[in-house]
Amino acid sequence: MKRVLEITAVKSKASFHERMIEDFVQQNLPAKVYHTSRLSGMGDFTATYKEIESCAAETPVNGPVEIFYMADSRDEAKCLRVLVNSRFFVFCTRNEMANYRVAWSCSLS
Repeated sequence: MKRVLEITAVKSKASFHERMIEDFVQQNLPAKVYHTSRLSGMGDFTATYKEIESCAAETPVNGPVEIFYMADSRDEAKCLRVLVNSRFFVFCTRNEMANYRVAWSCSLS
């Protein structure tokens, strides 16, 4: 077994289709519901801050992760490619009458 001296970079090419997630969320959530602000009665705070609607969806993520490293004592860079199968929570937000957009995501693994 070769000894790895130094990992120089890790690049993930695993991804999901943001537009498909946004469409899924938009189609499966009810239309905008107007409700009384929970911030009412807080003075200047309500003038500065607004509530936003948010939701989350779960999606599979598949693809390669590339690990670049320097092997042995030679100054030769090598690459190890690992296929990844994971699941992600994808959080979407919207304000006013806008459609949901992906805000951020996190891996479940």
